[in-house]
Amino acid sequence: MRPLYSLCATIAVCLSGCQSGVPHRAVPEPQALASGLTAQTDHHRTPSATTGGVAPTVTTVAYKPDAPAVSDVPETGSKPVGGVVDGPVEQLRIPADEPVDEPVDELSVQPLDDRAADTTVESISTPQPISTPTVTALAASVRRHYPLIQQSLAARTIASGEVLAANGAFDHKLEAASESQPLDYYENYRHNIGVKRDTYWGGQVFAGYRIGRGEFEPWYRERETNKGGEFKAGIVVPLAKDRAIDANRAELWRAQLERQRVEPEIRAMVIASVRDATVAYWQWVAAAAGYRIAEGVLKLGVDRRSYLQRQVSLGEKAEIELVDNRRIILSRSAKAADARRKLQQAASKLSLYLRDDVGRPIELDIDTARATFPDALPPEAWGDAPDLALAQRNRPELEQLQLARQQLMVLLQQARNETLPELDAGLLAAQDVGEPTSSKRDKSEFEIEAAVTFAVPVQRRKALGKARQLRGKLAQVQAKTQFAAEKITIEAEVAHAALLAAAQRVEQTSEGLELAQRMQAAEQRLYEAGQSTLFNLNLREQQTVEAAVDRVAALYDYHVAAADYAAALGYQSSEALQP
Repeated sequence: MRPLYSLCATIAVCLSGCQSGVPHRAVPEPQALASGLTAQTDHHRTPSATTGGVAPTVTTVAYKPDAPAVSDVPETGSKPVGGVVDGPVEQLRIPADEPVDEPVDELSVQPLDDRAADTTVESISTPQPISTPTVTALAASVRRHYPLIQQSLAARTIASGEVLAANGAFDHKLEAASESQPLDYYENYRHNIGVKRDTYWGGQVFAGYRIGRGEFEPWYRERETNKGGEFKAGIVVPLAKDRAIDANRAELWRAQLERQRVEPEIRAMVIASVRDATVAYWQWVAAAAGYRIAEGVLKLGVDRRSYLQRQVSLGEKAEIELVDNRRIILSRSAKAADARRKLQQAASKLSLYLRDDVGRPIELDIDTARATFPDALPPEAWGDAPDLALAQRNRPELEQLQLARQQLMVLLQQARNETLPELDAGLLAAQDVGEPTSSKRDKSEFEIEAAVTFAVPVQRRKALGKARQLRGKLAQVQAKTQFAAEKITIEAEVAHAALLAAAQRVEQTSEGLELAQRMQAAEQRLYEAGQSTLFNLNLREQQTVEAAVDRVAALYDYHVAAADYAAALGYQSSEALQP
């Protein structure tokens, strides 16, 4: 039995992600180990598999989420930044069609049942998945059930409600009144009903019917109508203020722009949430790999114990080596316990993003920790510089700021409108019907009345102050836009540099692990030949473990850097990232 040869095989199995999650028990011969290292070295030097030795990620999962709830959020902005209106206020294009009442948009979120609404501990205790989840399933779970994304999606309903409320300014208004003087010297009764509506071009139209019966004061003879009453209709047209824009249209246009603005806001939340979930996933994968490594090296010390007992009984080894091996086992047991803690904590953090079909967190058991890191691409595959133009085009922050700027420009145009004089023209037509109430028939003729009204504040300080405020806010948005564009460039450059460095580290740590395995195998042969000590062999084993941990850390940094680079370019998932 040669248990001390098994560390190299154990490390290789840990890094390849054995399906059972239990370290391999086979003890390879030195010749087989050397040939395995040679083949692994050639595999690492193949350009198409720079970081070989890592098994593909398990792709089967126990649950299959439906299509993401954010299916209508595109990977890139629905409106290129260059296509957004960016001219002076006077050149701002305002819709000219009549508004159409729109139904309230339904929130595209999945309804939660009573179990999901329950926040007790029992509602979180859900059956564990049988298979290991993938990063693809995790991203789908985040898009479908992550609460912060659901919160952002609710902004669609809010914005749709604002548009509907703004359209309400153009609703038809029904008005009616009834006035009676039954105990007066002039006993009379007056009733009227009418409808009016503010128009989309700033004016107002109205029509109505009224009837006046009884005796009227001589100075209120206009209240009297013929026996059949009076029909009337009229129109008011603004000639200066409220002609191009008024308060109703300004609020409607602002609400319509707000409904557009929430879309890049939702995309930004999806990008950030999927990125955070991806980082949590790779933390869990790295913790699982560290736990397998710790368990594997612990098993070496445990298996070596029986071997040393036989060697001591035969007089081949000193009894003090049993004591030293016991110390090694205790030290590695403590490290394995700490690795288990890190794995459990990583699973708890991951459960914030990984959820079942009703949106409840899923905390993965240690038995499901079998996921491995996919192979890393070589540094040259990512190019010498990031795609800054793609980042500027895809990131939703710039589109969001441009739409916010358009909202301010609408409000500024309305503030300038308030500085204009109120110059309105009106036309009224009326016709009494029925039996005349007087012999003069003065109520029976068709009437047309025209009027022009004028009013203006002398100082106009309210409107001028509002315009000054809005110009200051526009300057703020302009500064924010410049900073956001520069920040996007820096984030893309930083993420790209981190990705290249991590890819180089994966290559270097992979080669370092091969060398450490070869040195351990050589030390193993010397120890069995009696030319080395347990102290030296333990050092070689620790060096192999450190090399394996360094490679896991490098792979973790690589995949986190890939997630950061994908987010910096405006992609909603690192899987959409192509070199």
